[in-house]
Amino acid sequence: MASTHTQPPKHGLFRVLSDRSVWKEFWLSVRRAHKDRRARRHLALLSLIAGLALLLVVIALAYLALLVGTGSIFFAPFVIPILWWIRRSAKKDFEPMSIAPQVGQLHSTAEHARKQALRSYFADLGLLYAVLVDRAGSERFLQEKELPPGVEVTSRRTHMEALRKAGVWDRMAAKDREAIMVPDGGWDWERINRYATGIEPLRLLRWILRIDFRLPTVGQQLSGDFSVAHEIVVDPQRLRRGDFIDEEAVRAGRDDARTTLLRCIAEAITRGYQVAENEETAAWAKRVSEDLQGNQDEDFLLGDKLVSEATREQLGWATALANIRTDFLSMALELLETGRAPDGPIASIFAEEDEAAPLSD
Repeated sequence: MASTHTQPPKHGLFRVLSDRSVWKEFWLSVRRAHKDRRARRHLALLSLIAGLALLLVVIALAYLALLVGTGSIFFAPFVIPILWWIRRSAKKDFEPMSIAPQVGQLHSTAEHARKQALRSYFADLGLLYAVLVDRAGSERFLQEKELPPGVEVTSRRTHMEALRKAGVWDRMAAKDREAIMVPDGGWDWERINRYATGIEPLRLLRWILRIDFRLPTVGQQLSGDFSVAHEIVVDPQRLRRGDFIDEEAVRAGRDDARTTLLRCIAEAITRGYQVAENEETAAWAKRVSEDLQGNQDEDFLLGDKLVSEATREQLGWATALANIRTDFLSMALELLETGRAPDGPIASIFAEEDEAAPLSD
C-alpha cells in the first residue's frame, strides 16, 4: 500500500486517530489484509497507535483517581499558578541583558517576516481556490436541482464579498475574476467540471497551512469533497491560524506524487492509451507494468484496486490528479526554498490555461 505523509508526532496520537482519512484507510486495509502484506503492516501500526492512546487514557484516569483519593486535587487551583509564576520568574532572571539587537536576532526577525509573507500568500491563494471550488459546487447544484419559486442564490455575492474583505479581489488574475463575476447559474458543465478539479490544489493548500495535518496519497484521494471549500468560505480565518509546513514534508509529498504519476504513465503506455516518446520509454513502461502487474504487495493502489487492475477512466483520473499534485507541490517547494512569494497577481491553475480553452459565458 502506498505510503501516506504525516506531520511529526508533535500533533499527538489523538489527532491521528481523529482524522477521517486514517479510518478510511483502516477499512481499506481490513478488506485487503488477506492478500496484501502492506495492509497487514498498516493494521499493525494503527493497532499500536490505538494501544498507546488507550494506555495514555488509562494513565490519566488513574492519576486523576489518585488525586481525588488523596485529596490533592483540591490544591491544584493554587499550586498550578504558583508553579507557573516560579517558572516565568526563573526564565526572566536568566535572560541575557542586551541593548542593541544581535545579528542572530535581526536574521531571525527577517526570516520570520519572509515566512509570514509567504504564509499570507498561500492563505490568499487558498481562499481563491476555496471560492472557485465552492462556486463549482453551487453551479452543479443549480444544474441538477430546480429551486422553489422566490428562492435567491447568493453564491456569487458571498464569494465576491469574501475575496474583497480579505483584500484578494483586486490582486487576483483577471480570468479568475471573470469566472466569479458570471451570474449564478451561468456556468456550463464544461466549466463546472474543470473548476471542480481545483479541489486537489485546495486540499494541498489546506495541508500546507496545517488545516489538515495529514496528506493521503493520490490513490487514496481520488474522490473530491466540496465541503473542504465551503467551510473555508464560511470561515476564511481558518487559513491564517495554526502552523506552517516545512520543506521536507512538501518534498516528500511531491516525490510520492511524482512516483504515482510515473507508475500511471507506464501503465497507460503499456495499454496503448498513450504513445511513448521513444523506444526507450516504451521499453521502460513495459518493464514496470510487467513487474507490478497483479502484484498485491507491491503495485500502487488506486482506491481499492491496483494500478494494473484499474479501468481506463480510473487510470486517467489518477494520472491527472498526480500531475496536478506534482506540479503544485513543486511550485510550493520552490517558494519555500526561496522564501519569497511570487510577484504578479494571485492566480489559480485555471487562469494559466491556454486560451484555446476559453471560459464560456
